[in-house]
Amino acid sequence: MIQDPITVFFNPGEFGVEATLAGPPVRGILDRGYALGNVGLVGMAGAQPVFTCPTPAGDPVGQLLTVGADSYLVAAHEPDGTGFSRLLLEVSA
Repeated sequence: MIQDPITVFFNPGEFGVEATLAGPPVRGILDRGYALGNVGLVGMAGAQPVFTCPTPAGDPVGQLLTVGADSYLVAAHEPDGTGFSRLLLEVSA
């Protein structure tokens, strides 16, 4: 029987990173992938950083997520109903 197969992805030795979310430590996967938005007849490209992690207690929107030297503001919280969430991030100045 496989136990906790998902947690291996959050392991910093595998795919995960160590971060802090408004102070407490959290492990997750940081993705800063390419994003394309439609703006009229022309496209507009950018990056949409997303942090996938176990669903945090409380609402993380507006909180600061720090990964290494990089800081992000949680702009949106998308829980998937299975105990994991995607946090949509904005680069914090």
